Amino acid sequence: MPLRIASHVAWQIVDGEAVIVDLASGKTMGLNPSATFIWSMIDGRDESQLANLTSQKFGIDLGAAKSDVREFLSEMNQRRVVIDE
Repeated sequence: MPLRIASHVAWQIVDGEAVIVDLASGKTMGLNPSATFIWSMIDGRDESQLANLTSQKFGIDLGAAKSDVREFLSEMNQRRVVIDE
């Protein structure tokens, strides 16, 4: 199922790392470069597509990329900053 960044989220990449602001809660978070890559690729893609892109970008095993992407998306879903379309 395609994902998208929630409309109540503002974000910007600063020095290669995303800074995310949840405008509804006022909470902010910073992402490392690999999480920033996944975040910047989210809109309109599903978990499988994100894992494939991550595997290619970082030259890692697809299984490891799937696990990393799933863990990242789970956290972002819990924070309600990523939603299913």
